[in-house]
Amino acid sequence: MKLETLKKLYLTQLRDIYDSENQILEALPEMASAATHPQLRKAFEKRQVETEKQVQRLEKIFEALGESPEGETCEATQGLIKEGQEVIEASGDADVIDAGLIGAAQKVEHYEIANYGTVATYAKMLGETKALKLLIATLEEEKKTDKTLTALAKSLINKDAYQSYQAYDETSQSYSQNDDNNYSQSSGNTGAVIGSVLLGAAAGVAAGILLAPSAGSEARNKISELANSWVNQFGGNLGGLFGKQSGSSDRNVPETYRPASNGYISQNDELDADNSGFPANR
Repeated sequence: MKLETLKKLYLTQLRDIYDSENQILEALPEMASAATHPQLRKAFEKRQVETEKQVQRLEKIFEALGESPEGETCEATQGLIKEGQEVIEASGDADVIDAGLIGAAQKVEHYEIANYGTVATYAKMLGETKALKLLIATLEEEKKTDKTLTALAKSLINKDAYQSYQAYDETSQSYSQNDDNNYSQSSGNTGAVIGSVLLGAAAGVAAGILLAPSAGSEARNKISELANSWVNQFGGNLGGLFGKQSGSSDRNVPETYRPASNGYISQNDELDADNSGFPANR
């Protein structure tokens, strides 16, 4: 393409807009069909009628110029319509999809406002008075449509989409809390079972020593050594198992199995360290 004069640029831009309007004219029925809110569907249907008139205005301008409206392909509008098509084909909440349709439509409106404002300026500079009136009429329609869509989004559709988000978020939190409760309960039960097993094992070993043929003082010494060994090896871990993960205090833990103050620190202890809900810096 070779642009040597403003008149040439003016014609090129008009042809680009003509192609853009025809693309939009083809896309609007599908957008109206995809809309769930009656008000939005009605706005798209009204927009289609206006677009048909806008195409006719452009044809009048080309006729007065003795030029053909064909010859340009608006790639920008192709991209915008493609984005709108992705919203139409999306699955999900109907209110959210309607909000997406308004966003897609307003992208097109803003592009058209820029286009018509530009060619109207060129028409004024070139002395194309009749064309200027037609272009300004279309420009005002584009601005009005954009305001209508904005008002519809703010007063109704965006609010409905947000309420859908809140309902979804509350449901997700409910599932998360149930999962946390189940985990906490199962962890507490697991700790109790493991503790019982270890206590039973210790009792069995002690009984075996007592029944073995050895002196009473020697047997007591062996039991004492065994108990100290078990406390050193498993005391800290048992302190975490008995009640810590289920929210109970150390009062529920047998004295023998409580961890030393400088020993095991549970995740809950770390979370509570600064009352912020995040692990304390150590």
